[in-house]
Amino acid sequence: MALTVRTLAAALPSVTRLARRLRAALPWPSVAADERVALLWGENAGTWQVGGALHWTELPQVRRRINARVSGDPEVDPWLHTIRTHLAGRLPLERALTLGCGDGLLERGLAQYGFCRRHDAFDLAPAAIDKARRAAAEGGLSHIHYEVRDGNTVDLDEGTYDCVLAAHAVHHLEALEHVFTEVRTALRPGGLFVLDEFVGPTRFQWTDRQLEVVNGLLKSLPAPLRLSCRDGRTPRPAVKRPTIAEMQRIDPSEAVRSAEILALLPRYFEVLEVKGYGGTVLHLLLHEIAGNFYDPAAARLLEAISDIEEGLIAAGDLQNDFAFIIASRV
Repeated sequence: MALTVRTLAAALPSVTRLARRLRAALPWPSVAADERVALLWGENAGTWQVGGALHWTELPQVRRRINARVSGDPEVDPWLHTIRTHLAGRLPLERALTLGCGDGLLERGLAQYGFCRRHDAFDLAPAAIDKARRAAAEGGLSHIHYEVRDGNTVDLDEGTYDCVLAAHAVHHLEALEHVFTEVRTALRPGGLFVLDEFVGPTRFQWTDRQLEVVNGLLKSLPAPLRLSCRDGRTPRPAVKRPTIAEMQRIDPSEAVRSAEILALLPRYFEVLEVKGYGGTVLHLLLHEIAGNFYDPAAARLLEAISDIEEGLIAAGDLQNDFAFIIASRV
């Protein structure tokens, strides 16, 4: 555990080249693919939690780093930042919508601030909607209304919403032009479109440099930190770039046009904020081993790794794979 930022950085291969441009236009998913996506995300809904062991954003210290990158304050999360900076004095909003709501964690979280009088929320997965409805009912949140709807084909009424939200959902949508058109139409004057999104390589086609850095860091970790938190025995393998066929087989919706999101948004909205918060290294490095970093010594090592990620992004060596975005109706 004596590794430092300096020794970790020295263990990484030198910069070799800029990241590649990625293919963006991919075949539309079939009906069978849509059904697989609904089943997959129905099963996964509600499995993420702060304090969990498998995903990078489940670590509280990672959450604080993200907060600081977006709001400037480790204790102010991106959604509270939005309320304080862009919705100050406007709550409760009359009506809001969440696209790709999953188990409804976002809507329940915003309810503590008196966010809106009516909150609609859509998701493709019936199992996720069932979980969200149960949780809302248990919390007495009768103003939240859940519905099974496919974001790719969503049809929204004009001038309906004061705010449309999406948390790690838009990168699963292929019909971006249709979705953005519908959201723009549905927003009232002054309405906001707020996204917390993966905006990295389409279909997870990680750049050579990204894999070089991640695997260099993984190799430098002490052996106990590389053990899977699923069973405590299996070493974390080197990270590889998946094939397009693998991505389509596992989840046809995953990162289907993620690299295009930031470029397309200004065509439909006035983009007020884009706060990149990394994940380029941590997302891949910590997959299934995040829980090993709760130990104080390991937590200090994670801080050093986080500094490396931020430093490489600041130098232009890597790009942000995740961003918090606030846009308004033009």
